[in-house]
Amino acid sequence: MSRSGEDLDIVLNIPPEGIRLKIDGIEADFQLKPVADSPCRVGCPAGVNVKAYVGLIARGNFDRALAVVRERNPLPGICGRVCTHPCEAECRRNEIDEPVAIRQLKRFIADYALSSGPAVLPAETPQRRERVAVVGAGPAGLTVASDLRRLGYQVTIFEAQNRPGGMLVWGIPPFRLPRNVIEEEINSILNLGIELVLNTRIDNPGQLLDEGFAAVFFAPGHQQSIRLGLPFEDELEGIVDSLNFLKRAYEGEVRSLKGRVLVIGGGDSAIDSARVAKRLGADEVTIVYRRTRAEMPAAEEEIAEA
Repeated sequence: MSRSGEDLDIVLNIPPEGIRLKIDGIEADFQLKPVADSPCRVGCPAGVNVKAYVGLIARGNFDRALAVVRERNPLPGICGRVCTHPCEAECRRNEIDEPVAIRQLKRFIADYALSSGPAVLPAETPQRRERVAVVGAGPAGLTVASDLRRLGYQVTIFEAQNRPGGMLVWGIPPFRLPRNVIEEEINSILNLGIELVLNTRIDNPGQLLDEGFAAVFFAPGHQQSIRLGLPFEDELEGIVDSLNFLKRAYEGEVRSLKGRVLVIGGGDSAIDSARVAKRLGADEVTIVYRRTRAEMPAAEEEIAEA
């Protein structure tokens, strides 16, 4: 039976009964099963064609690999650093030893892109007359704006804050996601010909339709922390929710901490807050979570680094 790797000039000749491979001294039986998409692609929330771009990287065709990634994900450098890589959990290589380092390969190709210049619209991109408004310059808004622009629409992004990025900027510390990576990837998207309007809050999307936009994508974000629901929670000194703490630390409003810090929660924001608190000088930082470590929603690698 022959199957061609999608987007690759690779032909696999494998008998229907399967084959027995010996890789790194480990033997395993494999049976090729016809599937619509590779398991790693199915595991990717964005549906990126992992098989294609990993194969292209292996062959040294970096430009084409980058094009494959950007078809579904215009923020590869960001995802290459903070994505929880569910694709790797689906990798068939797990049956031998460990998965292909898909996220690291995405980061590699994204860093290559940053050094090779901004993205440009393909010459064959159609030019449509319709104007589309995107409310919110977070990851969702930026992705939709990029997709619409590549389809030829005229796109304007409206952002309430003084800079684009949303939770990428305010909710993830720079030691996890360098700000220059965020800025360069956003600039690469805007370079497609997208207009960005900052410091403009849109509460009524209908007003944009009245102004001549053919459609509005509303993605203002949900930048609110989960509250504990305790009496006087908002009044007691020294109690602050994680997102406000991370934002104030990033903007320089909180420059140092002393004494002991208690972080309640087991998600990514809790882990980030604990690590930021330690970097700001806290003598001791303790994370308290209501369940077991295995049940913490934060990524295991982030917990280990904390």
